[in-house]
Amino acid sequence: MIELRAAGRLAGTVQATISPSDRGLVAEIAWVVGVPWQRRGIAGEAAGALADWLRTKPVAEIIAHVHPAHTASNAVARAAGLAPTDERHDGEVLWTARAAG
Repeated sequence: MIELRAAGRLAGTVQATISPSDRGLVAEIAWVVGVPWQRRGIAGEAAGALADWLRTKPVAEIIAHVHPAHTASNAVARAAGLAPTDERHDGEVLWTARAAG
């Protein structure tokens, strides 16, 4: 959950689904921020914190799938340290980063 402590409210969620692959453990991350709290950098900060935490775990790669026309989500993926690839799934671009794990 993404909590806005000063406001005493929940603003959204971040999540990681960790799965085995031939490259080792892969963490697929996703984020959702409620409309009233968008455009404040909250998703980027939360996704970045999640990615940083995952880099302390035995995870080989962090990925996200983002629609190419969704400018805000592309910025969130970049803030989490991911980079776009040429790979697409269901019209979404695969973003990826190596993890320290």
